[in-house]
Amino acid sequence: MRRAALGALALAAVAAGCRGGERDGAAGDASRTPEPAERSPATYRPLPPLEVTHLDGRPADLGEFHGRVVILNLWATWCIPCRDEMPELQQMHAKYAADPFEVVGISIDEGDVALVEGFLEEFDITYPNFLGGGPELTQTLELYPGVPHTLLVDAEGLIRAYWGGRFHPFEPETAALVERVLSEAQ
Repeated sequence: MRRAALGALALAAVAAGCRGGERDGAAGDASRTPEPAERSPATYRPLPPLEVTHLDGRPADLGEFHGRVVILNLWATWCIPCRDEMPELQQMHAKYAADPFEVVGISIDEGDVALVEGFLEEFDITYPNFLGGGPELTQTLELYPGVPHTLLVDAEGLIRAYWGGRFHPFEPETAALVERVLSEAQ
């Protein structure tokens, strides 16, 4: 009986540690951005080709952003943290409009394009957004299932940092990292 209880306790501890979006140990604090998982230069990996489409259904090529620093944000209309971060992503888009920088959104919503368009209109989002074909996009990027996810991609197309969960682009550490990667591109 005691062994079964210990086993159940261990299983619960493992399950609690596998919750997505809380890489910084701040369990339950959805208002704080997890620390970026910045890679060392030797381990940067290229952003893989992603099958995305424009909202009108035309195929899109994210290669059009090569030469620009990109904040790539995966989101969904049903995702509360995604809704919370949209205004700040729009502010970031406006702040860096004159720089070789782009905020790019990819919705993993499937099927209802009008829902995605309405969501973007509701939040006055003007940065480029695409449809990503569903949750398999997170598998392609080797991320845990779910959203939001945000990646910092440098001008050479290498993933420099990753945030799982609610993204706060203006936190000092995050802003400094973006500025540093942007300075490398200019």
